[in-house]
Amino acid sequence: MAYIVPSDLSRLSLSGAQNAELKALQMLKAELPNDFTIFHGVHWSREYEAWTHFGEIDFVVLNRSGEVLFIEQKNGGLEKTDDGLVKRYGTDEKNVAQQVHRSIDKVREKFNWLNGKSRSLVVDYLIYCPDYQVKQVNAAGLNAERIVDAAAKDGLSKRIQTLLGPGTETRDGWYEKVEDFFYQTFDLVPDIHTHIGSQEKQFVSQSGALADILTNLEMAPFRLKISGAAGSGKSLFARRFLDREVSENRRVLLICYNRPLADRIRESVGDAGKVSTFYGFCDEFLQSLGQRLDFSSMTTDPGFWQRVQEQVLVQDIGEESKYDTLIVDEGQDFEQEWFEIIQLFLREGANILWLEDDDQNLQDKPPVSLDGFVRYSSKINYRSPESIARFIKDTLPIPFEQGNDLPGLGVAVHSYIDADEQPKIVGKIVQQLMRHGFTRDDIVVITCRGAQSSVFSQCDQVGGVGLRHFTGEYDEDGRQVMTEGHLMFDSVYRFKGQEAPAVILVDIDPNTEYLTRAERILFCGMTRATVRLELIVNSENEYNSRFLSEHTRNRRVKRE
Repeated sequence: MAYIVPSDLSRLSLSGAQNAELKALQMLKAELPNDFTIFHGVHWSREYEAWTHFGEIDFVVLNRSGEVLFIEQKNGGLEKTDDGLVKRYGTDEKNVAQQVHRSIDKVREKFNWLNGKSRSLVVDYLIYCPDYQVKQVNAAGLNAERIVDAAAKDGLSKRIQTLLGPGTETRDGWYEKVEDFFYQTFDLVPDIHTHIGSQEKQFVSQSGALADILTNLEMAPFRLKISGAAGSGKSLFARRFLDREVSENRRVLLICYNRPLADRIRESVGDAGKVSTFYGFCDEFLQSLGQRLDFSSMTTDPGFWQRVQEQVLVQDIGEESKYDTLIVDEGQDFEQEWFEIIQLFLREGANILWLEDDDQNLQDKPPVSLDGFVRYSSKINYRSPESIARFIKDTLPIPFEQGNDLPGLGVAVHSYIDADEQPKIVGKIVQQLMRHGFTRDDIVVITCRGAQSSVFSQCDQVGGVGLRHFTGEYDEDGRQVMTEGHLMFDSVYRFKGQEAPAVILVDIDPNTEYLTRAERILFCGMTRATVRLELIVNSENEYNSRFLSEHTRNRRVKRE
């Protein structure tokens, strides 16, 4: 079965596409093998001096070698004139042969302009007129091998395979270059936005049903521990639970493991509840007592935060500092001592919701003891679309159930040898994603290393877009100092609990001596993507061969 781009034909029919063209596309999809990719409704433009030329190609067929066949479909009747075969549109007429040759010339010119002239696009063509029989092909100005009329319309797929052939898989990147060119040639922006919007609606709908059930559990006091896979809807449930508690006039404290997640939740929650990290909460409590911390030694003194904890323990905690409800997010990264300290700030009979995922325990911390809690487990991932979920399942040994049947836009794998090559690779990816309709806010670059040890921490921009990332410095109030920029860069450790439509995962160079942790980092990073996932892997690391081979297999099989 051929691979179709865009793949959703039902959406095409709703957009008003001609029924005859839909029928032809469905026939080609079914009859051509998976050696072929078919782009349909390709709109092209070519700027030259003060003029812009426009055109449309009904079908572009691409084989494994990166060779191309244009198909111009002409429905209804045609007329034979002295200048050749023409199609009339009211008072206008278009010469069929001239039209297809014009498209070939302009598309080839644009390809050379974008990619250089060292190697030209190999293009052939077919005229497909399923309602008209050409009696004198040569007189119509056409090559008999390149026209399929009403008498031969059932043989369209065979003619394509005769002219184009399956091709052979390339290893020089030529196929990818041609494929990317045609992805960029037609407007994918509505498709991207549809993917993002559909993903958001489906995630809320599917994971929200579970949240409704859990928030209606009755117990006093409420003590629930949820062990949920990445994408199971833990954060959505936390927000539903928070809203319920606030509606009952309970004072809510939500503690996250890392600051970026806390900041993001705080923005959405507003004044409804108190949101902080554990250390941030300790700092704010001490400040409320007039005890200001000296952050100048925080990054150099390993005992800094331990002394802060000890300082909190010796304080009298007044009623004004206590809460009716506690929510802990990313609980797998918490320490037993932290939980014991936080409980000092809870009123008697406080409700507690604990959320965690052992498969995202990146710190190798032992589990916190939660006596008297009701436990609920879910391995269903509603976030990762089918194409991304399948890739993760095929490459990592971490089990989960796929709960999202949306297709997504798949996974691409890019390789490097020297880590310093990555910014250039990522720059090209960012530009490509933006051409396809993703915005800067839709894209995030995530490193599998510590953020400050990645080459990207030294980059001001990639692909002409400024990077926004933590500098490693803090101001006098303990706030993180961020660089100016619009494209977010962070580590897997700090981006846990968040998501983005397009994720570029960099510095993939697993240390197999700590394989369990390395695979958890990869799993956590990959499951951040809701529509498109890009992986940047060290090709000299043998472990990464699984990603490269799976990517190659997916390109070859072209499963939808």
